[in-house]
Amino acid sequence: METLFIYRWTLGSLLCLLLPLVGIVGTRLHWWPYYVGLLWLVAALACALLLLPLALWQRQWLATASPTLLILLVLPFMIKAFTLPAIHDISTDTQTPPTLTAATTLRSGGDHNTDYAGTTVAQQQRATWPEIQPLIIQQPIKQVHAQVQALIAQRGWTITANSDTQLEAVVSSTLFGFRDDIAIRLTPVESTAVSNDVHDLNSEQSATKVDMRSASRVGKSDLGANAERIRAFLIELNQL
Repeated sequence: METLFIYRWTLGSLLCLLLPLVGIVGTRLHWWPYYVGLLWLVAALACALLLLPLALWQRQWLATASPTLLILLVLPFMIKAFTLPAIHDISTDTQTPPTLTAATTLRSGGDHNTDYAGTTVAQQQRATWPEIQPLIIQQPIKQVHAQVQALIAQRGWTITANSDTQLEAVVSSTLFGFRDDIAIRLTPVESTAVSNDVHDLNSEQSATKVDMRSASRVGKSDLGANAERIRAFLIELNQL
C-alpha cells in the first residue's frame, strides 16, 4: 500500500514535466495548433499547483521538485502576461512601419494578417517601450546593409527578402517554435560631419536611418519578445 502511495506521488511529479514537453514537441512538429500546445502547459501548471501543497503537507520532499521547477520557470512569463500590453506587433516607426512584404505569402490562414493595427497599438507601445525608436548610423546605406545582413546571419534568422533598402527575415522561438516576421528598413539621410578642420564643419556626409519591425504570426500577446528583439538588435548594430 505504501509503495502504491509512493508511485502516485512519482506519477504526479512526472506529469508536471511530461505534459509541457508533449505540448512543446507537438507544437514544434505541427501536430496541433499553437493554442493546444499552450493548453498542455496550462494543464501541467494546474497539476503543479495542486501537487505542490499536497506534497508539502505530506512531507513528500522529492515530489515537490518537479512542480516547484515548473512554477519557477513559468512564473516570469505569467508576470509578463499580466503586466505587459497584449500586443504582438512592434515597430520603431509607428506612423509608417516597415511593410512585411514576404510575410504576406508566408503566413497561413490562421495567422495574423500583416497590416499594422494602428493608433491603439502605437500608444500602448510608446507607453511601455518608449526606447523603441529609429536608429541613425553615421555610415552610408550600403555599409549598414552589409552590417544588418551579417548580424541577421549571426543570430540564425532566415532571410525571406533582401533589397537595397529593406531586409526581411523569420525567427522561431526557442521552445514552441512560434514564428515572428521581421522587416528592417534602411533610409539614407543627411548628417552633419564633425571635423577638427574648421573648413569641414559645415560639410555633410551620408548617414542611414534604420527602422525595424517585428511581428508575431500567432497569439494575442508576445510577452515583450518583439520589443526585446528590436532593442537588442539595434543596440548591437549601433556598436558595429
